[in-house]
Amino acid sequence: QVFFGATVVVCDESGAEACYSLVGIDEADPTKGWISWVSPLARALIKLREGDVARFVSPQGERELEIVEVSYVTLDMPEFDPNA
Repeated sequence: QVFFGATVVVCDESGAEACYSLVGIDEADPTKGWISWVSPLARALIKLREGDVARFVSPQGERELEIVEVSYVTLDMPEFDPNA
């Protein structure tokens, strides 16, 4: 099941797959596929399971993505520097 910290592989209507990890607002980095847990896509994915279809509105309009895989892996986050 998808919750904060999940890495999710999805498949769109054309069969193209993409991988997203649900992270905190400050860690979001779309170039790495790290999306904020409050983003429209992440909110559509939360609580769904493999085989479910997420429906959400993107800048391109309404979309549907099938959840192919849900996993929880350690992401390579930068070290926190309290002096920064």
